[in-house]
Amino acid sequence: MGITCGYRQIRERTVNHYDRTSRGMRKAFTMIELMLVLAILATMAMLTIPMVRDQDANSVQAAASILRSDLERAQSMAMAYPDRRIGLRFDDDGRGWSLIDAEVPGTPLLDEFSGQPVAIRLGIGRGQVAQDVEIDSLLNDHLLVFDSLGGLENPGPPVILQLNRAEQTASVRVSSSTGWISIQR
Repeated sequence: MGITCGYRQIRERTVNHYDRTSRGMRKAFTMIELMLVLAILATMAMLTIPMVRDQDANSVQAAASILRSDLERAQSMAMAYPDRRIGLRFDDDGRGWSLIDAEVPGTPLLDEFSGQPVAIRLGIGRGQVAQDVEIDSLLNDHLLVFDSLGGLENPGPPVILQLNRAEQTASVRVSSSTGWISIQR
């Protein structure tokens, strides 16, 4: 084993040393790997925390949009069928409403396409995005009826429907004379 063999032996030891470390002799993460994982977790937290925090506001806004849509539907139907008193009846517990003919307020009108009653419960079905939202209305008999011109049947100040969940609120305002419907945050 001469000098040539000695060089070969040194080279083999060096190669074997690197082979052993790459085969699993390493037992810890490097600082760079740990910092990279922490940066990824921080970025994910930055993106998800605002979504969770704004859940109350999103639920109230969703309920206000659904209510506005149903009010506009009732208003359109009242103008399309001037001989009927069309409106919305709010549930006594403030968690839903239905589209009604005011002559028979206990019976929701049926959808023209599906044949299903046009009624909503917040937190269920079409209102599932508005879990735990409540509606405060100071209406007589919990009825809001439109006239044949799209305004409210009872003249007076605008009707304000307050939607609440936790500390978040939104108001749906209906002008009694013009029937203009707006959402105020």
